[in-house]
Amino acid sequence: MDIGDLTDEILRDLRRPRPYPAVSLLVPTTRRDPFSPEDPVRLRNTVAEAKRRLAEDAGVSRAARTDVESHLDAAVAEVDLTHASDGLLLLVAPGEHHVWYVPRSVPQRVVIAKTFLTRNLVAAVRVEEPYWALALSKSEARLWDGAGETLTQSTGNGFPVRPALPDHEDALPGPHYGMPVREEGPAERERQYLRSVATALARVLEQHPRPLYVAGLRELVSHFKEILPDRGAITAEVESGGATGKSGHDLLELLRPAFAERRRARRDDVLQRLSNARGARRYTSGLDEIWQTVRQGRVALLAVEDHYQATIRTDGNGGHPQLVESSTEPLSADPSLHEDVVDEIVESALDSGADVEFVPDDTLAGEDRLAAVLRY
Repeated sequence: MDIGDLTDEILRDLRRPRPYPAVSLLVPTTRRDPFSPEDPVRLRNTVAEAKRRLAEDAGVSRAARTDVESHLDAAVAEVDLTHASDGLLLLVAPGEHHVWYVPRSVPQRVVIAKTFLTRNLVAAVRVEEPYWALALSKSEARLWDGAGETLTQSTGNGFPVRPALPDHEDALPGPHYGMPVREEGPAERERQYLRSVATALARVLEQHPRPLYVAGLRELVSHFKEILPDRGAITAEVESGGATGKSGHDLLELLRPAFAERRRARRDDVLQRLSNARGARRYTSGLDEIWQTVRQGRVALLAVEDHYQATIRTDGNGGHPQLVESSTEPLSADPSLHEDVVDEIVESALDSGADVEFVPDDTLAGEDRLAAVLRY
């Protein structure tokens, strides 16, 4: 499944505890070369590692191992590497399997636990957020449904929208040929047309609120903003002639600078919130402190570097975690071992209603890769 298919309900279901073993496999894939010979090798090696670890895990019964391995094989059979994004996530547990294409880079690894590894899905949703793109011209308005690298034209809710009134060119054979001449001038024709676009767009945003990018000629977009009830609904404007004639691929390329600027703005906003919290003494950072505060429900905002991961041991009584440099021990052999504690921290933050934001690697190098704004 693509990240655009991930709903809050699906994510909640994926985050719930599973019977042991719940196996998560992350595989880097090559977006730019869908026939890369390296991708099948990485997938094969990652699956082999998962099966080896299951076979060596004394806590996994023979029946459970057979069940999980059969679902793992079924998941691999469903993978389409020609459809690959930047990463592949396979989630397998007794009685179930899931395949997700992740539009961001992932490390190659296997995690065996009592829950699935979902932070990469959460990060993808936060960073590669779904959005609407409105391509606007004087003759037509097209709405595009986007998420990450996927952009498809939306043909529901009244889109595409075209002017209801003919213009002076309709004296020639065309869509309005033969209609009676009206007294409305070009300005009124444009206003009515843009009102129709604004009305159709308002219905879409009410049902599915998302960031909105508008592409078109500057003057036309300016007139559209004057008619739009909520001008703040527009995340960014991109000047372009002939926007409605562009393919999804060309429109995506046109919007990339606006996406990058939004990511920079979100990162800067996170850093500012952390700075404000430090001044108000509602700030903490580092694995040790955040492990404690997030489990107490005190975290309002959690900032995590994209690829930070850590394995820890605890004393089982909520004590301070101890970092483990490297381990392949299964959880059943050592209940105090948390193979991916960062994923657990993200899960706990989401469960308590905290905002979770992912920032580029090394952004929080001085804060041990994790930082938080506390509620109290």
